Amino acid sequence: MIRHLHSGIFHLVEYDRIEWHERRNNPLCCSVFEVLDPNSNNSIKLDPKFEIPIPDPKSIQGRRVYVDVLSCNGLFYLSCSMDRDISLVCNPITGEFIRLPKQPPILRPYEQISWGFGFHPKTNQYKVMRIYIFKHDRRMVVEMHTVGTSTWINIEVDYPKNLIHVLNHSAYFNGALHWIGIDVDGNDSIWAFNFDTERFQSFSMPPKDQGTKVRIFEFRGSLCLIYFNDLLVTMWMMKRYGDGKSWAPIFQYTNSSITTSQLPSCIGSLDRKNQEFRIFVTPWCDFKAHGKFQIIHHVPTLIPLKDIIIGDNVEVQNIYSPDNPN
Repeated sequence: MIRHLHSGIFHLVEYDRIEWHERRNNPLCCSVFEVLDPNSNNSIKLDPKFEIPIPDPKSIQGRRVYVDVLSCNGLFYLSCSMDRDISLVCNPITGEFIRLPKQPPILRPYEQISWGFGFHPKTNQYKVMRIYIFKHDRRMVVEMHTVGTSTWINIEVDYPKNLIHVLNHSAYFNGALHWIGIDVDGNDSIWAFNFDTERFQSFSMPPKDQGTKVRIFEFRGSLCLIYFNDLLVTMWMMKRYGDGKSWAPIFQYTNSSITTSQLPSCIGSLDRKNQEFRIFVTPWCDFKAHGKFQIIHHVPTLIPLKDIIIGDNVEVQNIYSPDNPN
């Protein structure tokens, strides 16, 4: 059951139950679903697209496995939360996928790892990034993998020494990956890694109250933020990219008549003119009740993965191949 609270073109969506199904002939696999008919009888249908078998199942046998998903230009980056060496890039339309090489080991204590998946428009290459900050000296490490190669490289970057945390969620936009960073004084700012210059630049954010949670994403061709507190949602859009003074609120929702436990798990946007439907997971989602899930905005592409291969050491596989067990 899904409940809609209408406000202009926006809908608030609350999930009552999420069910996961497992195939007996291939229980260790990554399943990709498509959201169908968001306005049909106040329900959302999940259409299973395909399943990719997970390699080396011994490392995760007997455990609940969660797969992190990042999307860029129609491709998915998928990685296993229990074993990050189980990761791949796939095209859910063509069924092609590439297994990524093992990541460099981290030998010292660090803060939470942040990931990103983006595209370098000048070289037509897809990039996977891993960022973490060491606990004892707050030194940031930035590592990057070019999809279609067999190695990870370390990127030397300038960054503020008072930056102590980078939020896990990233957003690709305008040839750069964007994260929200937090400094030692608790101040937030946006950090954008440009694939062309291989440098970070920072943008200021709109003011927010203490305790407000935030998400960053691309929406309608602009960089956007959603601010959440107990009873208020505000969506901000950067009207001029890179200009921290150009933030403008484009949507606000408030309802003081409901309690915190009734706050929506997701927010949906229906653009009837452009026939675009988007769903955003809010920090109010109770993953203990519903199960952990992600909702990913995806624009299909027919790009063949062989076109992004560099060298002869990377194999493109296909779920429809008779050699691939499903």
